[in-house]
Amino acid sequence: MTQPLHNETGQAALTNALTTSFRVLRWVMAGVVVVYLFSGVFVVGQHEHAYVLVFGKVAGWGAERLHGPGLHWTWPKPIAEIVRIPTERVQVIESATFLPRAGVSTATLQPGADGYTLTGDANLIHAKWAVRYTVVDLETYSFRLKDPPAILQRELDHAVVKCTARFPVDQALRTEIEALRGAVDSELRRRADALGLGVRIERVDLLAVAPPKQVAAAFDAVIEAEQDRSSKISAARAAAARLWNEAQGEAARLISEGEAYRRRVVAEVGASADYFTKVYEQYQQNPDIIARTLLQDTLRRALGNVDQKFLIHQNPRGEQQLRLLLTPEPKPLNANP
Repeated sequence: MTQPLHNETGQAALTNALTTSFRVLRWVMAGVVVVYLFSGVFVVGQHEHAYVLVFGKVAGWGAERLHGPGLHWTWPKPIAEIVRIPTERVQVIESATFLPRAGVSTATLQPGADGYTLTGDANLIHAKWAVRYTVVDLETYSFRLKDPPAILQRELDHAVVKCTARFPVDQALRTEIEALRGAVDSELRRRADALGLGVRIERVDLLAVAPPKQVAAAFDAVIEAEQDRSSKISAARAAAARLWNEAQGEAARLISEGEAYRRRVVAEVGASADYFTKVYEQYQQNPDIIARTLLQDTLRRALGNVDQKFLIHQNPRGEQQLRLLLTPEPKPLNANP
């Protein structure tokens, strides 16, 4: 009796334990399912959009295929995959294709190892370029092209090679850098539109440009000579401008003085003419009186400029005598008595 009762008690305990375990397991599995499903919640940030791939294909139809900023849900991995694409944000790709090897110093440039590009006069230069772009066709950029940034960089390199070959080395290095940059910019825009890359080229920048280091000293010497030439030309032009201004000022002064003198002489001559006309009219009416008056005025003006005046009277016989008292001639100081 004791043994069967003991077996029944053990079986009951085992049954209760299994029942409890299965109940807990169901709750655990339910929790796992909930957590798994909840892990499908994702957030699309500002300045980006997202596509959901279910078993490798884009989920949804039409505008529903593209998810904008906000909270969304989809099947968790590995069923679904989220592809995020930056939008309304300028992205940058830099190209160091035409730069020499870093940290390697050789006597000559090594083709195939060192990057370079050819100019229009068959010279070599090193350059570093960058392109700034914005994604405008999200589906094309994400699914119709394989590695769009790599494609865009290759097109940038192609545009650099094509456009640099149009410029001599002096223009590419110094005098026409902006023209070279603009040519590469236009060529890359044309290629991006022709290939349908789904991007808008914002700007192409030339970050660095230099001759090969093996001939850098020769280029520096040419630059110094041109700078010295330019400084001397500038100094000569400044001196010429200064002398021209001084000559213009002196000419203006002489012209002004001459004009003032002309006006003064004309005014004096005009006044004399008016005076003569008035006197002549009076002379025609009273010639004797006017003649004596003019004579007296002339004598008065003449005597006014003389320090000593002598008046010689006539004697009763109408004669005039002028006697001068002369002192003896002074003797020389070294004369003997």
